[in-house]
Amino acid sequence: MSKRKIIITLLLLVLVAMNVHAQDLRPADNATASAAPIDKAQEKADADAKKAREEALAKEAEILIEQNQIQAELSRREALKKEKEQAVAALRARCEQNEKTIDELKKRVAEQKSEGDEVAGTVRGIAQDLGIALSQSMVSGEQPGRKKLLEPLISQTEFPSIELIRQMGDLLFDEIKRNGTIKRSTVTYIDAAGKETKGEITRIGTFNALWHKDGKTGYLEYIPARETFAQFGIPMPGAMLREAARFVAGTSQGMYIDVSSGGAFRQLSDMPGWWDQLKSGGALMWPICIFAAVALLMIMERLWVLTRESRETKKLAEQVSTILQEGRWDHALTLCRNSATCLGRVLAAGLAHRHEKVEVLESVLEESIQGNLRPLDKNMGALQLIAVVEPLLGLLGTVTGMITTFQMLTIYGTGDPRMMSGGISEALVTTEYGLIASIPIILAHGWLQGRIDRIVTTIEEKSMMLVNTVKKGVGAAR
Repeated sequence: MSKRKIIITLLLLVLVAMNVHAQDLRPADNATASAAPIDKAQEKADADAKKAREEALAKEAEILIEQNQIQAELSRREALKKEKEQAVAALRARCEQNEKTIDELKKRVAEQKSEGDEVAGTVRGIAQDLGIALSQSMVSGEQPGRKKLLEPLISQTEFPSIELIRQMGDLLFDEIKRNGTIKRSTVTYIDAAGKETKGEITRIGTFNALWHKDGKTGYLEYIPARETFAQFGIPMPGAMLREAARFVAGTSQGMYIDVSSGGAFRQLSDMPGWWDQLKSGGALMWPICIFAAVALLMIMERLWVLTRESRETKKLAEQVSTILQEGRWDHALTLCRNSATCLGRVLAAGLAHRHEKVEVLESVLEESIQGNLRPLDKNMGALQLIAVVEPLLGLLGTVTGMITTFQMLTIYGTGDPRMMSGGISEALVTTEYGLIASIPIILAHGWLQGRIDRIVTTIEEKSMMLVNTVKKGVGAAR
């Protein structure tokens, strides 16, 4: 029962009680006049009051029962609410934990994705580098199509599989292994005429290959676009080709190799030869070369003369020393006159005047030494002069080359550096060749002058020995 019903019941009870009290307060005359009805009414009122009280008690009992039921229901509902609140709190805590777990999982997924992207990027980089190496490897000319294995790893339309990575590793180690091997095989390559021909080749590592056919040998280059070999189209130095032929024939243990797979050979072929350098040096290169050739002839002539003079002087000095000690003056004089050396002529003049005074003998020897030194000093002054003139000619070429360069700058500006190359080449090449010529001439002049000084020292020593021997009067013929 609701609270409204309880309140209405209580109000009815109050009204009944007030009605009973009003009847008790009526005047006595009325009570006397109508005593009988009043008694009946009183009895009825008492009955009604009793009944009302009983109903009120019943209602009160019913209200208490309902109140207890409501209180029990309220307690049950509060307990259920508390249980629900606990369940909600548990679900909220579980939701928060799930959110944390989701965040951690997202973080791990992001980290794993980053690691996966890093691994994929590393694999792609290695595959690209290996693809470039295979494009330049001579082994690809023997085994075309090796690079196709790397295309899925380079494009990476999907995450690289372990199998592809393993195959790439096997290919990489195979390339490393072949890098240290020399192998002969028969393949099809393009000859100098542009036609395909089949022949035997020798592959040296992964960077050079040689063809040998009909007694000829040459270098091969690898063409990545066609995955085949072609004969090297650039002229190679003859010394390199001869060494390669001896290597193929097994008569040589070495050969010229190019670890850049032909790049260095192309650079070598593009380098100007000595004749091109001479022409680039301009008109002053001719006097520099002529003076250098003249100096070379002079050096060869002086070397031959001084070598012979030194050998004969040493031999005569040993013989004369022994003969003079023995006192055989005439024999010594004959030996010196028959000698073509400067020492022989000097000693012959001294022996011819051995009977003169010592002062006269010393003067004769000194004059003879001075007179016989001229053949030894022949061309030495000219060599020294050429050694001085050569770098000056190179410097003059530098000046004329720079003048030419500035003239080109004045006329054409700095737009095209090739316009200045002629003047710069003249400026640098003339100086280079001037120094190349003068430095060996200076060294040769110094070395030849040293030999002359040693010969002169020997002549002076033997002249003093003759003077001392004459002073002692050992075996002098009177």
